[in-house]
Amino acid sequence: MEYIYRQPNPPIGLGYLAAILDHNGYHVDIIDLTVRHITRDTLVAFINKKRPIFIGLTSLTAYYESMKRLSLFLRSTLPSMPIVIGGVHPSSLPEHALVECHADFVVIGEGEATILELTRYLESGGGDPSGIDGIAYKKDGNVVKTKPRELIKNLDTIPAPAWHKIDPRKYPKNPHGYIMKHNKVAPVLSTRGCPFSCKYCASCQFWKQTIRYRDPKKVVDEIQYLHDEFGIREIHFWDDNITMRRSHIEGICKEILRRGLHTMAFSAPNGVRVDTLDESLLRLMKKAGFYELTFAVESGSRQILRENGKSINLRTIIKNTLLARKAGILMNSYFMLGFPGETEATLEKTIRFSKALPVHYRTFFIVKPLPGSEIFSSWSRSIDLMNFDWDALSSYMNANQLKLNNLDEKYLTRVHKRAHYENNYRLGNFLTILWLNIRFFHFSQVKFNIERISHMITGYGTRIFK
Repeated sequence: MEYIYRQPNPPIGLGYLAAILDHNGYHVDIIDLTVRHITRDTLVAFINKKRPIFIGLTSLTAYYESMKRLSLFLRSTLPSMPIVIGGVHPSSLPEHALVECHADFVVIGEGEATILELTRYLESGGGDPSGIDGIAYKKDGNVVKTKPRELIKNLDTIPAPAWHKIDPRKYPKNPHGYIMKHNKVAPVLSTRGCPFSCKYCASCQFWKQTIRYRDPKKVVDEIQYLHDEFGIREIHFWDDNITMRRSHIEGICKEILRRGLHTMAFSAPNGVRVDTLDESLLRLMKKAGFYELTFAVESGSRQILRENGKSINLRTIIKNTLLARKAGILMNSYFMLGFPGETEATLEKTIRFSKALPVHYRTFFIVKPLPGSEIFSSWSRSIDLMNFDWDALSSYMNANQLKLNNLDEKYLTRVHKRAHYENNYRLGNFLTILWLNIRFFHFSQVKFNIERISHMITGYGTRIFK
């Protein structure tokens, strides 16, 4: 039995691009097809009515095939309309994305400065685009990549996302599908990037293995705006590691407290480094309204962690998890199964460690070779990328014949299910998760909450009576 839960989220990246263009006098329409279910004919009619300078499309790897189909449709229907694509997947494979999607340009990496220059270029009627850093385009049938775009040194020089164009109230109340304390939720980014070089992660390539910080006061300005204008009562920080610099997270917490916004709820569902925490910081975060943290543990095998670039001490994880529990913070933990070099023995170490970890719930994923990661670079050498079905990477719950190791895919899928059941459906853990779901039951999401609780009870029965 599998329960794969996905909900669309406000596209913050597009919100930032819309903000920079709007700030420079351009009108931008954002059509998020994950929440606006319109026909292709309606979409084409809208584009013809607006007569935009260009059409922009973006996608993660999990949705790349859908974006590709849309791009091909738009190219055949509106052949003279410039198409620009961007996002993590096209940035990681710009040559393939440009050709496969029949696009005119790929924006590679951080997009604010690039999209503004590209918009001005297209508005002026074109010419030679080689002077625009951070793009790929076709010339005489060949793909040309320009000089890499430098990262924006000061994130406070760019405006906050254009939230009026990605109204968070129009999205599902619980975008991550986890526990939520309030039913009006929005995501916020206080940093960009990560200084680490984990081999399974694409962040180090996309953000050039750096981390940059927004001014804590500007971060809380955005939170205040979301609270006052949209009635948001819970913030999910989408940072790769919000606790990386102690002064940054302390500054955010103190500013939240100063403004009296600690009555809101705050969560970090993307995963934080457990070894950046200590008792005093956790107490401050709890006081400021942080009620849940997700710890990105990944593996219970020191060998697997070391071989895949994750430098973290397992004893420190247990110690700081106990401190978080003492502070009264709910904890999720992420584990990944099926790393390169993974064996049956290392998988068992991970399952044993996950059981010993005093968190409230655990999430298990099967490792996938994400474009931009070091694992992908090694794996893709034997793959025909032009004919690869990227939907194979859309689920982290099965092995999909990706062969990152010598384990049988059916065995790995079985181990994944066993890890989930043995952790989350042990009686004590099951009752904890059930209690959390009932405690944070929201009548605005009656159907979702009932389905999730029903799934839990069915899963527990399956474990007991199978």
